[in-house]
Amino acid sequence: MNEFIQNISPFQMVAALLVLAVIVHIALSFVLKQITKHSGSTKTQIDDHLIRAISAPLKVLIWYGWLYLSLRELTSEIQSLGQIVSYISITPVFILTWGILRLISSVENFMLESEGSFDKDSVRLFARLMKILFVFAIILGVAQFYGYAISSILTLGGVGGIVVGFAAKDMLANVFGGLMIQMDKPFSTGDWIRTSDRSIEGVVEKIGWRMTRIRTFSKNPVYVPNGIFATIPIETPSRMTNRQIYEVIGIRYDDIAQMESIIEKVQALLANNDHIANDQPCRVYFDVFNASSLDFVIWAFSSDTEVGEFKKMKGKLLLDIAQIIADHNAEIAYPTQTLHIQKT
Repeated sequence: MNEFIQNISPFQMVAALLVLAVIVHIALSFVLKQITKHSGSTKTQIDDHLIRAISAPLKVLIWYGWLYLSLRELTSEIQSLGQIVSYISITPVFILTWGILRLISSVENFMLESEGSFDKDSVRLFARLMKILFVFAIILGVAQFYGYAISSILTLGGVGGIVVGFAAKDMLANVFGGLMIQMDKPFSTGDWIRTSDRSIEGVVEKIGWRMTRIRTFSKNPVYVPNGIFATIPIETPSRMTNRQIYEVIGIRYDDIAQMESIIEKVQALLANNDHIANDQPCRVYFDVFNASSLDFVIWAFSSDTEVGEFKKMKGKLLLDIAQIIADHNAEIAYPTQTLHIQKT
């Protein structure tokens, strides 16, 4: 057998290796197809993501093996190929790196597509950090393999980081602002946010490394640098627990005798309303003698937070209050003037 192998020329060996690589490639494709067919019948989808992630790197690894072994065989005929072989000997590390990055992306996609309790922004951030740290570790390992001192690289990186930090401090402020958003969670993707002066208001569509994309209610996208969120107050109305009801209603001065009874009836109306939060303050009180009316205040909180439902509930509540006032033979006041004419 050894004599037979020794009698084969390098070019014949390359051809034999090519046939072997084709056979292994076809066999691997068949095995992966069968595994995919079996995993398709399972309830979880993560196995499908993982199989798709490793398929391409495994096939590339087969053809790298053919190329590497073929070049080694041909070095006896072409001496200059020896240097190429030494250069590509580290290629499996990059193929492995590519495969692991694909695995991380597959797990990320699975968690983003699942309907569990995963926070999607945190998943994206964690996946990105994992990729960056892994690639950085691979780069240091390759540098050490080729004889470079890692300590020198780290020192140079530290000095370079200071220079880059001064040159791109605004960009770094935005990056760290994005990290703080992910850690502190003042808002997440899908939340309705606004600044205190309402110069920015809309729904968060994407939290990136450098900026956040917000879709305003006029459907225009607004791109806000993440560093801004560290310097301005942000409201998140979509996380409200209750909506406030604050109304000032005035009746005529002629109806002052009915004021106490009207207030009692309105209090009873709020107490029996299923949409009013009983665990929150609920007050109805006579407030002020106004210029043309006697004003009483309604201060309560609704358990409905969705704006459409809240508006419908509040509209019906105001109509019920108007009916209470009418039942007491009173009227809602409007601005009037009385003109006294003195006869001479």
